[in-house]
Formats: sequence, C-alpha cells, structure tokens
Amino acid sequence: MVAVTYGVARIPAAKNAAPARAPRQNIVGRFFTAVMEARLRQAYREIARREFLLANKRDMRGLH
Repeated sequence: MVAVTYGVARIPAAKNAAPARAPRQNIVGRFFTAVMEARLRQAYREIARREFLLANKRDMRGLH
C-alpha cells in the first residue's frame, strides 16, 4: 500500500506543549476506581495463595 500526498507543508510541533492529561474523576469515580483496584489486588493475592492447587491442572491440560 502506498500513500501519496501533494502540496502538504510540514507543521512543526509546539515547543512548549503540555502533555495531554486524562480528565480528573469526581470523588465518587475515584472511590469506585480505588475499590475496584483493591478488589483486584485481593483476587490476585487469593490466587497466589492457592496457586499450588492449580499446578496439577496445568500439567494435565492435554489429558482430557
């Protein structure tokens, strides 16, 4: 695939351009985001604690 452009002038980037930031969430949004992240970390901890129970299942995956 080929892209052809005609008569397009290059525009230099702004020298002091601020990096784009995500808009701030309100307090309720930040609260729910924090709760979701905490629950996700808790789920990863629970999986890590019981990972030894899953080891045999991974080894026997192709035997069904």
